[in-house]
Amino acid sequence: MDADDFEVYPIAHNGRVYNIITGTDMTFREVRAMLDWLEAQGAFVVDEALGPGALYSFRGEGVLLEVDVQGYEVIVFRREAAR
Repeated sequence: MDADDFEVYPIAHNGRVYNIITGTDMTFREVRAMLDWLEAQGAFVVDEALGPGALYSFRGEGVLLEVDVQGYEVIVFRREAAR
């Protein structure tokens, strides 16, 4: 996937606004489940010295998503059917 293939999709969820950056098609249900799971993992704890981000693998809603979280930006760089 080339960097030019990525689009930014802002989404409001549970009182926060996230930027979902992806080159793949995702359903709202997948996005919301992923955000809930990432929240439960503590992925959105923002401190004053943000590092380079953190990588997560979300398996749910019938998909496996590989994501990079940087503040409230979630970069989905791989989506495939969960096995």
